[in-house]
Amino acid sequence: MKILTSLKIGFGLTFLFVFVYNGLVALDNKHQAEGDAWDYIHLGLSIAKTGKYGHFDASREQIISHFKANRIDSEKYDFTESTAFRPPVWPLLIAGIFIIFGYNLTYLIAFKFLLHLLGMYYFYQILKTLKVQEIIAIVGVFLYAISPAWQLYSRVFLSEPITLFFITLWLYLLVRFVKNRSGFLPQALVGGILVLAHPYYIFLPFSVWFILFLYKELYFKIFLFSSIICAAVISIWIARNFIVLDSNSLILTTSSGAVMAKGWNKKVKNEHTNTQGDLADETLVLKYIDYDRMREYDEISKMRLYKEATLAFICSNPELILPTVSRKLLSAFNPFPETAKPGILETGRWVFQLFALIAMVYLLAFSKNKLVRSLVLALIISTIGITIITYSGFRFRSPQAGLELLFMIFAIREMTKRRSLNKG
Repeated sequence: MKILTSLKIGFGLTFLFVFVYNGLVALDNKHQAEGDAWDYIHLGLSIAKTGKYGHFDASREQIISHFKANRIDSEKYDFTESTAFRPPVWPLLIAGIFIIFGYNLTYLIAFKFLLHLLGMYYFYQILKTLKVQEIIAIVGVFLYAISPAWQLYSRVFLSEPITLFFITLWLYLLVRFVKNRSGFLPQALVGGILVLAHPYYIFLPFSVWFILFLYKELYFKIFLFSSIICAAVISIWIARNFIVLDSNSLILTTSSGAVMAKGWNKKVKNEHTNTQGDLADETLVLKYIDYDRMREYDEISKMRLYKEATLAFICSNPELILPTVSRKLLSAFNPFPETAKPGILETGRWVFQLFALIAMVYLLAFSKNKLVRSLVLALIISTIGITIITYSGFRFRSPQAGLELLFMIFAIREMTKRRSLNKG
């Protein structure tokens, strides 16, 4: 009892230091958002100020200056065009925070950090529902709390920390349903929200449900209804894009064309890495089709152009399909950084991923827990699926840190049980 109390105090103080330190770093850098992180702020602000999801007539520099001067509330922005380049969950949350609390980036940081605390609570509930020992549960929650992946992305406005929370929430609801056989609707709904938070995980909920069905942990009707409800949630956004963008296509995100092109070109088989995949040049595939180089392509046209060019590249280079897929899959499951990533958090991340990979292999080989085996297999299958279509990488994999930690905890528990049985 004294050991457990001492552990809680020690972990609590350590987490408090990590939590405050990362919060201070995030506050110090809050006006330096750019790239993908800036896109999310821009879209959230567009919803809050214009009521529409898209772009408005102000540059990044202008908006940053307005944030610094606390002038966002008094400024008027004119909406210019709708978009579907980014998934909607994080921008919608940003808009809600701005509308309710005010136009200050500090509120976004506070929200993300509070959401992480809630994620810690749900992760603890997962472990308790699975009857993990209290001391192991405390250690597990502590490791979840100080996850290197969360620390890296907690400091910027990317969607990865938000996705980490939704994966954790979905896992809790799923585990609770599988164990208690009640309340299947919430986990199905959150599965859809998870995909709309980060489309990289589009195959994960469906893979988990299907494998649980194969293991007879879910009835077929539950697998079917969960899949239908999840797809219905996703289809709300697809329907919005179909109507608002005046497109005859079913679009999840218009960035999908560029993402496919980054994952399919001549350089991938030799140069793709798990640290810089998103920096690849999507324009490399354009030489495989004839297109109007003088035309100014809109968002949808550009998406279609990249998809058409990617398919043309694949058809023109069938001998590169297997080497490209092999390179991407090896990279996707490689826990080590394929280009140098200095820093203690980057080191912590690959160490964490290495132990997670070992745990997954061990659980597949020795575990008889159908739920845990289903989660391992589903993560592998969903990763293979999305990697073949697009690509994977350290950043995209970071939201699955909680799931990987769960594998490590169960691998340790299985090892302990086997050792006890062998001794007995």
